Amino acid sequence: MSDEHIYADRFLGEFRELKHGRSDGPPLHASVRSKGDRHEENLVHYLRSGSVLAATGSAVYDVLSPTNELIDALHLLTDGEWFWHTDLAHYVERYHVPLDDRFVDHAPLQGWSPPQLSEDELIRIADVFFPEDED
Repeated sequence: MSDEHIYADRFLGEFRELKHGRSDGPPLHASVRSKGDRHEENLVHYLRSGSVLAATGSAVYDVLSPTNELIDALHLLTDGEWFWHTDLAHYVERYHVPLDDRFVDHAPLQGWSPPQLSEDELIRIADVFFPEDED
């Protein structure tokens, strides 16, 4: 299966309020909680440690902050199985937004540290998302 549908349900944090979110994604405002999961610190570390699949020169800002504070540069990160943007760790840490239960079960199986993917592995994954035109 070399088609992007194998990854279709493996994207985290595609909140509708975010420019890089999905219009049919979950509402970020409604995902805010007063308290995080018991493994939240480990999950934040995991999210910040993913391999960069795609980097942009765009900045991402906290859409929930009254000052619209800068979070980071926008990158798409992966562990080879799951995909998320650089701002997700911020929303999990600051606003305790929950993550897909399957991902929460997956992260400890990796020792709370995503594998660092080789350049060849990243190219193989990127080719699924960004295929070259075959004209």
